[in-house]
Amino acid sequence: MASLPADPRRAGGARAGGRRPAPARRRRGDRQGGERYRARGHVVAPPRPRGRPAARARGPPRPRGAPGRTPRRPGADGLRGLRRAQASRGGEPRLRPAARAVSRYVARHRTRYVAGVACLGVATLCSLGIPWTVKRAIDDLAREAAAAPLVRHVAVIVLLALGNGVARLASRLTIVGAAQRIESRIREDLYAALQTFPPRRFAMYPTGDLMARASSDVAAVKSLVGFGLVSLAGTAFAFGGALVAMLAVDPWLTLWALLPYPVLVLLGRRFTGILGDRAQAAQDQLGVLSARVQEYLAGMAVVRAYALEAKARADFGRANAEYLGRSLALARIQTGLAPLMGLIAGVGTLVVLWAGGTAVVGGRLSLGALVAFNGYLAYLTWPTIALGWMLAMARRGLTSMERIQTVLAHAAPTAAASPAPTAPFSAGAALAFRDLTFAYDDRPPALAGVTFEVGAGEVVAVVGPTGSGKTTLGLLLARLWEPPAGTVFVDGHDVTRLPLAALRPLLAPVPQEAFLFSRTIAENVALGRPGVDEEAVRAAAAAAGVADEIERLPAGFASVVGERGLTLSGGQRQRVALAR
Repeated sequence: MASLPADPRRAGGARAGGRRPAPARRRRGDRQGGERYRARGHVVAPPRPRGRPAARARGPPRPRGAPGRTPRRPGADGLRGLRRAQASRGGEPRLRPAARAVSRYVARHRTRYVAGVACLGVATLCSLGIPWTVKRAIDDLAREAAAAPLVRHVAVIVLLALGNGVARLASRLTIVGAAQRIESRIREDLYAALQTFPPRRFAMYPTGDLMARASSDVAAVKSLVGFGLVSLAGTAFAFGGALVAMLAVDPWLTLWALLPYPVLVLLGRRFTGILGDRAQAAQDQLGVLSARVQEYLAGMAVVRAYALEAKARADFGRANAEYLGRSLALARIQTGLAPLMGLIAGVGTLVVLWAGGTAVVGGRLSLGALVAFNGYLAYLTWPTIALGWMLAMARRGLTSMERIQTVLAHAAPTAAASPAPTAPFSAGAALAFRDLTFAYDDRPPALAGVTFEVGAGEVVAVVGPTGSGKTTLGLLLARLWEPPAGTVFVDGHDVTRLPLAALRPLLAPVPQEAFLFSRTIAENVALGRPGVDEEAVRAAAAAAGVADEIERLPAGFASVVGERGLTLSGGQRQRVALAR
């Protein structure tokens, strides 16, 4: 029986295995990270700081890939660039610019986007051909009304309208389909990153905030790479094509029409910065609100048992009111931008009517040319108005991508693993702890100089006072927290050099708080492991002393236990966890 000394941290009342890490020294470069949540009582996300980016710290060079390293897991492509950035800063993640991260996802579906943009180009040509056909029809009527080929002009306009509709539909189907695939890939990368999160990172991000990033933020990025890119390409084609067509009709009138547009550029630059700040503030507060809801729903039994309903409603009300205020501030900017863009388009139309009408009266411009010019100007009205909506969508999408990048950047880099042992581990593998010293972040060591061995087939109980590091030993053995290299061994192999897929099947951890999935009892015992059939599940339950109680349930082992196993008693949950 191995005994551990009392931990000097007991004065603080912290337990070795069930604590959250203490707040680390705040880093300026982690401004979008989870430090705003380290004080768990916050119901308001702090404003986004606007400090300078952190200076790059010099760290040891990252070793290049050694032969025999483990293959990349799914989702590694989305994390590869971020991990390279981590290595260059000695482990501290450096965020890739959001626009560059979005472009990497878009590049994976470049064929769809090229086809969609090409369809938008065809649609723009068809749209621009309609005013030109109207011009020719009016000019023909002005020259000789009886001989004007109106039927031909009408047929051309109908064909151009049909071509415009078909091409725009094809572009939306192609680009929006690519956006759906990007949304799915981002979620996969997020899930892959969360699976590698060290425990201290989970302490930084409340579950509700992570859910907000995986839902609301991912949806905002999908809108950016979907309808946002459709609008961007359509607006670029519309302005470029209409400008060429208007110059072909009358260059001087085109200059008059463009007089208000410098104001549009200045407004766009001004509003883009404000939109980014307010979108970030709203998304941060949504994460706080989601975390508050998740926390109270998960602890509803405690809330009711201690009559905390009024306090819970007040906390939720404050967080919800703050989110409403930030959302309204964002909406005021978004809704105010579109009317301003419309006003600019209207001023341009008035200028054209005045200057163009004067040119028609003076005989310098034909009536058909003026009608066509106004048609092109009207064609620009909606893209001009939608420019504000598009800027808002772009800023919100890039802000959400930045929040997603913060999570991806905190994924634990894959350590170079030594080749797995050629012979499988025995059922009773030997364990060894050699001069193991470990501390949680900036706290005093939880374990100091621990050295002992457990031979194959031996049964050893580790005992000690509360907070002496018993649970920490198990966490380090399973690499749920990373131990120092060369301190923890299984059959002579350093666990930090073993692939997790080879190490963790050797262990059967039973945590103090038994967690069950909202599935059947049989599924909770088997956990999807191959070769665990119904008989093996029943035998394990019998060994854990819970088989008879399960059989008395209406559905037996097919009973769904509900979220976290709430339909079972505490003792039943613990014995089902033991049966695993």
